[in-house]
Amino acid sequence: MNSPEPNRLTQTRGKYAAKYGHEIDDWSALFLSETQEHFQSLEIRVSKSIAAIDRAALELKGRKRHLQFQDRWQALFYGLGVSVPFSIAGIVVSVLFYVLIRHGQQYVEWQRILEQYPNAPAYRLVMQHGKTIEHDGVLYLQLVPLPKKGEVQIGEHYLYDSQGKRVLVPLGSQ
Repeated sequence: MNSPEPNRLTQTRGKYAAKYGHEIDDWSALFLSETQEHFQSLEIRVSKSIAAIDRAALELKGRKRHLQFQDRWQALFYGLGVSVPFSIAGIVVSVLFYVLIRHGQQYVEWQRILEQYPNAPAYRLVMQHGKTIEHDGVLYLQLVPLPKKGEVQIGEHYLYDSQGKRVLVPLGSQ
């Protein structure tokens, strides 16, 4: 800081003595003078800040538009015109988010099934064309014997192998 002049120190000592009735030494007068100088610069900066805030507040008040409507319906439609586009956009984004999450979960489930059952793609046609019936609380796949003539219908016909005593269900041709 700037070292105060001797006159300034003498003035500070005199003001203190006149105000409080006590004499102070040079170091105390120096400290009081420096403190007063800091407070003056701080007061100037605060005054400038307050003036800038006041100017900004006046500018904002000047930008404000006042709306006046003839009736409630006009005010309602104005409010809807302002808020409905944002509401619709929010709803659309929410629906898209839900659909993406839902399909993502289905995809993960299908991947899990395909990894767990590697032959699952071979049964696709049987699942698409097969008929199921419920008998005594049990669900069955309904198939009929393979006809002597005609085409094999995947998901509808079976072939009985009497030698192996097994039922062969066509899954598709290669």
